[in-house]
Amino acid sequence: MKTDGSMRPGEVELRRGLWPRPSSGRRGLGLWVGATLLLLGLMAGCLPNPQSVAERRATFPREALRGELGLLGRLLHAVGLGEKQATLILGALPPHAVRVDGEFGRSIKLAGYEIDPAAPAPGDLVHVTLYWTPVREVEEDYQVFVHGDAIGGQATRLHGDHYPALGRYPTDVWQVGEIIVDPFSLWIPPGYGAPQLGLYMGLYKGDYRVPLTNSGLAPPGTENRLQAITISFK
Repeated sequence: MKTDGSMRPGEVELRRGLWPRPSSGRRGLGLWVGATLLLLGLMAGCLPNPQSVAERRATFPREALRGELGLLGRLLHAVGLGEKQATLILGALPPHAVRVDGEFGRSIKLAGYEIDPAAPAPGDLVHVTLYWTPVREVEEDYQVFVHGDAIGGQATRLHGDHYPALGRYPTDVWQVGEIIVDPFSLWIPPGYGAPQLGLYMGLYKGDYRVPLTNSGLAPPGTENRLQAITISFK
């Protein structure tokens, strides 16, 4: 390397790389290998360690979703400073729910539903609550699709796709036996051109629809979707 300023125009000075070359001899080579392995180990320690689905399911903080508050939350709620979170996990299907028992993938059941108002009019916002229950552990995080198709007339299909439980409780951490509360709303356009609306629903991830394995108390399903709800307009 020239340091006396004698480089001519157009010359490029090449410098050695910053990574140290191993010293000659076995001892130098061993030190270099050891330092390299140590550096790689430190780099690996900085990488995220993803949990398995089973670990996520076991450690998921579901207490608040059952409406259970910690001490601080109870104190704040008692003095009017805290808001109690919506209960999204139940131990049993509410007695006023309409039972369905349709099953998807032999792992998740649509246990039942509620709608409010029960007999809406076009232009209304309809509040729907689905109640899901896993009969087996689920390994995927699914979304719910909802198709609102006209019955006895012509109207544009309505859509209500969403993640269940307000997006706060993924399907892959559900525990067998729980009843998961899944509320959503569907707006009926004014002048809707049919006397009835059928709500067809199912589960999917990407392009994959979970197979409908049992229609339960609903009409036989097609295209892996379940006609769980029929709404009659007033």
